[in-house]
Amino acid sequence: MAFVTSKELLADADARGYAIGAFNAVNMETAQGIFTAAEEERSPLIIQVTQTTLAYTEPDELIALIKVLADRATIPVALHLDHGRTFEVVMQFLRLGMTSVMIDGSLQADGKTPRSYEENMAVTKQAVAAAHALGVSVEAELGRLGQIGAQLADERDEALTDPDEAGRFVEETGVDILAIAIGTTHGLYKGTPKIVHERVAAIDKKVAVPLVMHGGTGVPDGDVRKGIEAGIRKVNIDTEMRVAFYGSVRDYVAKQEEVYKEADAKGDVRKYDIRNILKPARQAVVDAVSAKIRLFGCAGKA
Repeated sequence: MAFVTSKELLADADARGYAIGAFNAVNMETAQGIFTAAEEERSPLIIQVTQTTLAYTEPDELIALIKVLADRATIPVALHLDHGRTFEVVMQFLRLGMTSVMIDGSLQADGKTPRSYEENMAVTKQAVAAAHALGVSVEAELGRLGQIGAQLADERDEALTDPDEAGRFVEETGVDILAIAIGTTHGLYKGTPKIVHERVAAIDKKVAVPLVMHGGTGVPDGDVRKGIEAGIRKVNIDTEMRVAFYGSVRDYVAKQEEVYKEADAKGDVRKYDIRNILKPARQAVVDAVSAKIRLFGCAGKA
């Protein structure tokens, strides 16, 4: 099946009141696990690649693999760049055939220093012009999400997305999708997240595009459902899959410790087949993604 845009997928989610899971692939096993879960659950899928992939492998290698899996898929799939920090990175991934891109103008290229509202708007407009010329949908971010490893603060109102600013931002930039800061954090939470659901509803009234919850890992199921009821239509998941994958590898290796010792003594290298480690890890990704798909209400919506 050919790729579609995130805008196309989210239009149905918006009309029918559910959210679509957006899952980050980092290698063959995670990509396979994501596709398997979406197929089994008959769910539309947004599969994502982040710009941090550039530090791990050439993105064209990973995207080529994803394209093979998408060609075999019987569900609608959008191929999305997650958190492109600069216009140059967005252009690099557009050349690779992404059908959806995120320009994260909330932070500078270092991923730490905040951009001003005006700077965010300027780089977002630039990305929208380039992507829309290719028929590619664009996600932007307004407000500041908590970053990986950050302690949750009691007073974060100034970092949350302002509804009036969101309305102006969407209208002036022409973005198709908006990621908002509502109390979530990337990575694992230190403490219990406090999701400001009334802020989601207020923003939803001001903008006419689907809203995105980043930092979906670790948000209690009840809060996720409330967020969807208030207007969230895309939920990003990354860390939860990593935790599931790593846990499977750790447990497998621990259980095989004696087997490896015996194999070493006999000179039997067959026990060192890494596929035996990666197969259950891939299944752990399937299980984690399937659970999220059911939570988001997109199961059976393909």
